[in-house]
Amino acid sequence: MARVAAQDRRQQLIDAAIRVAERDGIAATTTRRIATEAGASLATVHYCFRSKQQLFEEVLRAIITELSEAAQGDIRPGPDARTLLHDGLRALWEIVEKEPGKQQLTYELTHYALRQPGMESFARWQYETSYAACAAHLEGIAAAAGIAWSLPMPVLARMLMTVIDGVVLGWLVDRDSPTAVAALDSLADLFATLAVPPA
Repeated sequence: MARVAAQDRRQQLIDAAIRVAERDGIAATTTRRIATEAGASLATVHYCFRSKQQLFEEVLRAIITELSEAAQGDIRPGPDARTLLHDGLRALWEIVEKEPGKQQLTYELTHYALRQPGMESFARWQYETSYAACAAHLEGIAAAAGIAWSLPMPVLARMLMTVIDGVVLGWLVDRDSPTAVAALDSLADLFATLAVPPA
């Protein structure tokens, strides 16, 4: 029971950190503001997380998990790779449009980490986590569609992540949803050409 309560408190603090960071930006997201937002004491924040960096890592993990689960939520056997790619990217896009503040937050976290001495590994971890999520999605599609990929998975995952990253960042600037969705549809079409029969 105590463990469940502790997990609930951690999740409350993560959710509070996301709200503060979306509203005020990463630089202004202090542990004190997070505690106030969560209705918790500052001591509780320090008890649940050994550092602000660890809390930021959990914030990022929550956002990436939400996005990857949205994309992978309905990978079912039967449809071809192109259909599954389209479905996954459209599901991902629904989350992006619904919560743009979270998407902006991921970019802020990257730049924040790159500018903070000792936090470079956090930015590396962020992208390694995103590449792993893309790889898992592509592997799920391969299994469901009964295909293999013609390029090595690390290359494919980086390609997928890089284009999604760019499309989302561009959309945060201009909010041109039709063009962003068209770009993702074209990405799905392009990736489908990389599907080959299994060896």
